This record gives sequence, C-alpha cells and structure tokens, in this order.
Amino acid sequence: MDTIKIDNGRLSARVIPFGATLVDLRLDGFDRSLVLGYDHLEDYTTTNHYSGAVIGRHANRIYRGEVILDGVSLQLPKNSDGNHLHGGEAGMARQDWTVAHREKDAVRLEYLSPDGEEGYPGNCRFAAIYEIAGPSTLRLTLEATSDTTTLVNLCQHPYFNFTGGEDVFDHTLEIAADTYLPSDPSLIPTGEQRSVRGGPFDFVSPHEIGANRLDPGYNNNFCLAQASRQSPQFAARLSAPLGPIMELWTTQPGLHLYDGYKLAPGQIGSDGRVFGPNSGVCLEAQNWPDSPRHPNFPSAVLKAGDTYRQVTEYRFASESHL
Repeated sequence: MDTIKIDNGRLSARVIPFGATLVDLRLDGFDRSLVLGYDHLEDYTTTNHYSGAVIGRHANRIYRGEVILDGVSLQLPKNSDGNHLHGGEAGMARQDWTVAHREKDAVRLEYLSPDGEEGYPGNCRFAAIYEIAGPSTLRLTLEATSDTTTLVNLCQHPYFNFTGGEDVFDHTLEIAADTYLPSDPSLIPTGEQRSVRGGPFDFVSPHEIGANRLDPGYNNNFCLAQASRQSPQFAARLSAPLGPIMELWTTQPGLHLYDGYKLAPGQIGSDGRVFGPNSGVCLEAQNWPDSPRHPNFPSAVLKAGDTYRQVTEYRFASESHL
C-alpha cells in the first residue's frame, strides 16, 4: 500500500488518499505506531470502522437522516439503525482524495463532493492538511467551501493505542467537559445536556478508561468547556503505562469518545498486531451529533460562499508516562 510520509525526525505520520486516512503515527522513543493501522488498502475499503479517516459531510449521527435546511426537507441515507451516520455509505471517508501539495513535513489533500452526493446540496470543496508542527505535534486542518448552503461537520477518526495491548482500559483519560450528551439506544442524542460529575462520564479528574465503565462502552459526545472557532483550546489528555502523553487541542465544540467496543475481533493490523473490541480509543473533535435537529446545539450549517475551518492538534510529550 503506497503511503505519504511526513516527518520531522521526532514525529512521523503516514497518510493515504483513500478517506484522507491517517494509517500510521510514530513518536521517537516508542517502537510502535500510536494508532491502529493496516498494511493493505482493502482493510480500509472493505470495513466500516473508519480507522483514521476524515469523515463528512456530516460526521456522527442524524436521526432518520431527516433535515430541514433553509426551509427545504432533505432525506439523507439511513445507513445505521435507521439513522444517517458519518455522511452515508459513500461519504468522504470512502472516497479517494487528491494529493494537492506535499512537503517533507506536510501534505494537503483535496476532495470535491458534487451536488447531491449522499443527499447533500451544493458542490462542496474540502481540504485536509496534515502537518508536523513544533517538535512533536500532528496538526490537522480541515476546510470546506460550498456554492450552495449545506451541512458540514467534519472529524477525524483515529483509534489510539499507546501500549500495543489488546485493549485500552489501562489508558488514562482527561476531558475538559462538564457536560455530555446522553443518547438513546441507537446513539441519537436525547437533546439533554447532562453533568458528568460523579459518574462514569466524569473525566474532569483523569482516570483509566476501564474504571467505572458502562456496558457496552463509551460512544458519547462531550460538550467542551473551552470551545473556540478561532484557535485550538485544550480538550483532552491521554496517557498509558510506559507510553507517551498526548494532549488534544481543538477549535471544535464537541469531543466524541468511542472506546472501540464495536471493532471486529481477529483483525490483523500493521506490525502483525491483532485488533479486536476495545483495541483503540477514538477522540473525535467535531460538532455535536444530530445538530440539525436541535436549535440549542452548535450549528453545522455552512452558508454558500462561507469557509468552514477547524483545527485539531495532537500534542505529544517526549517523556514516557510511568
């Protein structure tokens, strides 16, 4: 599988055009990729785990795919339990992007989503810029413009595993959020914002992902306390025994925590690693799910001629977490 490598001698990343996907991420001093990845393209094209992909036009779920946009009713594909998920079956995560520009430490990929693709209005141009910033930061900038008012809510979907272990229950997580969005059994938000304090969603004080965990696992949006559309703010910190420390900074108002409980067992990944349920944890910086149906949620509407832009940074500390 041909990959595009960017690096600065301390941090390196590999990306493929399919889904603008991050397939490998390595930090000097650690002998394994920090994200789940695969050696063969078909491992990405034939599964629905979205491993490392850029997702859109609307990441996460929309109830029954029903949207009213500028007074017009839209019916988006129902590809998950009767709801719309991650832009549909043929969303951006399942398209070949074009490599528009590349340097030693950066690459820009672009994709034109035509009017009507997966039910979304407007010809919408997208860009994903991966770059190594500073000594050990992977920065991802996502941009979009459309000739017609449309919906845009992008995210990236890497599965982090810092130890190479069979699960991430021993990874310690902190999230800068006082509230989260409870959801129904099909993972559609109820519309309520509920306090995280004192329960299994309370990551204000760092603790292991496996501690006080609900069955089947985490798959919820956290409402970030320091949301800013202008510059990245601290959103989360992830660490593991003898692994690196990573801080996630983002301009987005939401962080979706998914602990990989739906991952299929027995997958053979890069370096011969075997993946299965809970082998990786996703920290997806994005707008809130089902936002088109909730006026009190941050808007995912992109007006014609406006520019959507979000920045997410994965900042790694050089020392191990002991």
